[in-house]
Amino acid sequence: MAAEQQFFIGDTGGTFTDIVVMAGSGEVWTAKASTTPDDFSRGVMDALGEAAKTVGVQLKDLLSRTTLFKHGSTVATNALITRSGVKVGFITTRGFEDTTEIMRAIGRVDGLSEEEIRHVTWVTKPEPLVPRERVMGVRERIDYRGEEVIPLNREDVMSAIRKLMEEEKVEAIAVSLLHAWANPAHEEAIRALALEADPSRQIYWSFGSALSQVAGEYARGNTAIMNSYLGPTVERYLKGLEQKLGGAGLKGPLLIMQGNGGVAHREHVTPLANLQSGPAGGMIASAHVAGLLGHKNVITTDMGGTSFDVGLVTEGYWRYAHEPIVERFRILQPIIDIESIGAGGGTIARVEPETGRLLVGPKSAGASPGPVCYDSGGEEVTVTDADLILGIIDPHYFLGGRKILNKAKAQKAIEEKIARPLGLKPVEAAAGVFDIVNSKMSDLIRRQVVRTGYLPEEFVIFAFGGAGPVHAAGFAAELGVKKIYIFSTSPVFSAFGAAAADVIHSKVMTCQYILPVDPSAINQRLDGIETDMKEIMTGEGFRPEQTEFRRFFTMRYRRQTAGVEMPVLWDRFTPERGNETQRLFEKKYEELYGVGAGYTKAGIEISAIRVDAVGLVTKPELKPVGTRSADLSRALKGKREVFFTRPERKLIDTPIYDYNRLGAGTVVKGPGVIELPFTTTLVPPGFQITVDDYLNLVMEIL
Repeated sequence: MAAEQQFFIGDTGGTFTDIVVMAGSGEVWTAKASTTPDDFSRGVMDALGEAAKTVGVQLKDLLSRTTLFKHGSTVATNALITRSGVKVGFITTRGFEDTTEIMRAIGRVDGLSEEEIRHVTWVTKPEPLVPRERVMGVRERIDYRGEEVIPLNREDVMSAIRKLMEEEKVEAIAVSLLHAWANPAHEEAIRALALEADPSRQIYWSFGSALSQVAGEYARGNTAIMNSYLGPTVERYLKGLEQKLGGAGLKGPLLIMQGNGGVAHREHVTPLANLQSGPAGGMIASAHVAGLLGHKNVITTDMGGTSFDVGLVTEGYWRYAHEPIVERFRILQPIIDIESIGAGGGTIARVEPETGRLLVGPKSAGASPGPVCYDSGGEEVTVTDADLILGIIDPHYFLGGRKILNKAKAQKAIEEKIARPLGLKPVEAAAGVFDIVNSKMSDLIRRQVVRTGYLPEEFVIFAFGGAGPVHAAGFAAELGVKKIYIFSTSPVFSAFGAAAADVIHSKVMTCQYILPVDPSAINQRLDGIETDMKEIMTGEGFRPEQTEFRRFFTMRYRRQTAGVEMPVLWDRFTPERGNETQRLFEKKYEELYGVGAGYTKAGIEISAIRVDAVGLVTKPELKPVGTRSADLSRALKGKREVFFTRPERKLIDTPIYDYNRLGAGTVVKGPGVIELPFTTTLVPPGFQITVDDYLNLVMEIL
């Protein structure tokens, strides 16, 4: 282990906290520990201890030799889901105090599943993070061109601040004025008044124009409110974790994983940027591995303990969500486009009393109490309980043998709560849970793929998360995807992605350039954005040669409201490059919406510019093994009965293989089960796995 090149990466997830340790040589170690929802940092330190054992050093030695500590967590997401953020006040332009409660027409169903939307009488708007009595309007107006129409009224501002601080006793205040995206002068003036009213900074402040320079007062208001709502909670967690790590021996910097797919130093990361940082890690890992393996189109599937997350890498790129919806609120943040449903190992299965239907999800047993088989107080049947009853999981080899599962208790729960009401045997009921969760996952993947203008068979699947390799063959078969990749790091893939994550700062700005446009106008705008971002990257410690800029235009036909984001191939524009950009947009538009869907006569405009400033860091390497061995017998651990649902529903005496004894070139034909310390790969009849030269499991349908 090269001390001067030691990296450490942690990912605090829903059920388990994952660890990846990477040396400068590219060697990787992995570890897991249970997440501790009452104090996430305790779970991180527990996982650290397991990692130190795996590496074979003391914890203090591991941390003292760590040069970069990258950390992704669900602290922000968890605070939002449980509504455990702080008391927030909101200051906005007078006359627009009701904007965030009115929402948009679609706001009533934003973030709901199709099944939830069908229950029309149950559908209501989400409870606002800031009630109306804590929303204050101030007199001011800047128009959409950035020109002042009405000066900011100082008395209104001070009155609003005093009322929120002294009467409402808020812990945080968000500020978002109507057109501050075009000119932040009035918000900057409020920032100065805030310092005057709150010189000790007891209140956590967020300003919409600092978080997003994109038009749309509803989503930008939500962005400021949510950042303030989460701010103190996230700051307390990160400060506490930093102190614990420092006390345990860490000398290197703490870098935080962001939803935009990059990491940044703790002081440069907004609380809102923490959202979706875990799933973003999986996307980064997928893009990195796809590049190494030569895959242009990849479906990323992350099935953990609480959710199933799906993203796409197309032509080597991932996409950012347009106005991502987080807990039913639209926000303006560069977050990788990943869609999630409640379909993880801890997802609860139940029989609906009114209809007698077997339902799976979206609720989860989570880390505590967890599935019934964890024997930690859980009473609701979960997907993991079903997988155990089907014989897929070895109750004595869970977490590499560190945790023994109670199969008898899981069987009793399935019999009483699922099998008996449906008139089935327990194993048949478990098979029903298995099939339903697979179908839900395949439906989500199909929607994601088709709406981008592709077909599922044009992709390969990367299956990761602790439960992903168990179910990958099931949802791939329904989609017609022919090839699935499972990695030794699949159970900790999001943490592995943090190892591959560069330092990234993103800036998105609303604009309007009607094509053809004077190239100097675009060049001037890009230069302005990139000059500011160069200062940020210098502050992060990157030299110019270690920094690269990635540029994207959102383009649309005039009078449309939605655009298509396109990677820009050049840093400087000429008339010829402007014409080529238009041609690429028209081509992409027809790929998405069909030949003839475009209407060039309407005109084309650039409606937004995004620039990612990327500080390049060392990446984990995939190194091919030097020797190949097709001897399958040395990996055989024994046999056990496994219930398969395809092509026939029956129990089969199935060979069980140890992944660590499979050599490159080995072929495993289904039925079979391959066990890794932190996950299990199911190989049904009609499937075949080949171990490639990187020791990846490549599953194909025969």
